[in-house]
Amino acid sequence: MESTRRSFLASCATGLCACGFSRLAAASPAEAAGEGIQTVKDPMPSKWIAALLPQLEQSVDRKAAKSVLKGCAAAHFDHLDMGRQVAPYAGNMDAFLAFLAAEWGWKIEYDKAAGQIRIDEAKSYCVCPLNHQEAPQKSALLCDCSEGFAEKLFSAVAGRPVKAEVVASILRGAKSCRYRISLA
Repeated sequence: MESTRRSFLASCATGLCACGFSRLAAASPAEAAGEGIQTVKDPMPSKWIAALLPQLEQSVDRKAAKSVLKGCAAAHFDHLDMGRQVAPYAGNMDAFLAFLAAEWGWKIEYDKAAGQIRIDEAKSYCVCPLNHQEAPQKSALLCDCSEGFAEKLFSAVAGRPVKAEVVASILRGAKSCRYRISLA
């Protein structure tokens, strides 16, 4: 039993609390585009999360569920060592946005004066690794984790807290995942 529990915790630590921004840490643009996505060999963690998400949706008010999922983003952000990965862009939002557009194909609108960034991942599929597991997750609650990840990511570049919002997503019925980042 202990090895099963360790296996579960190891799976969680390797990115099951993932989000739409997780492809930033990929080794290549091909990985960022969803190619080379790895699946978990042990399907139990995916099945566990598949059972958890509907329970959260049914048993917890929306605000509380959102807070829980946004908080989960910190574990994934730290696991991917994103603070170190975005450090070269610290204080240089223009360079970071240029990177996202050039390397990952994201469509970006940046209104510096208003401190607003609009991002469209420009992909017709959800990039969340949970949706590429043996038991894919289809809960729109996962988008709240992506929102938390985006806040951590852009806060690291901006050098101060920012507000992120998922304005549309594949899991919510849109054609692509879109975010609004408020720097002000």
